[in-house]
Amino acid sequence: MPRTYKELASVTAGGVAAKKDVGKMTTHIKKLLGEDCQVMDIGVVSASDYLRRFCSRLGLGNQEVRDAQDAVRRVEEGLDVRRNPESVAAAIIYMVVQRAGAGRSAKDVSVATGVAEGTIKEVHKDLTPHAQMLFG
Repeated sequence: MPRTYKELASVTAGGVAAKKDVGKMTTHIKKLLGEDCQVMDIGVVSASDYLRRFCSRLGLGNQEVRDAQDAVRRVEEGLDVRRNPESVAAAIIYMVVQRAGAGRSAKDVSVATGVAEGTIKEVHKDLTPHAQMLFG
């Protein structure tokens, strides 16, 4: 399962502060492996890779998880969103909980996902014009 740099860093001796070092090490490993990183199954990470875990942390129900998965699939198929996949997943989850009236704030989603509250709101703002396509 793909993990964010923050998640990986949190289990090191340096803690979350080591996030930058984890990123550098990942880049170094990829360079050592060359173009074909399939040896370690390192590939492109998408928002859908994080979605189920993030939804679980928030305690969302099956319907909300399905709605989020459908929306993320539509984003990945039909929109060119130039944001980190974990940010897109967090923003989609925020949109889903708002639509469901689940009483969760951007701060709740931020705590569950590790994505900054401001980033969630920015990506949410970017995706809002496409809400009909995402949830229609």
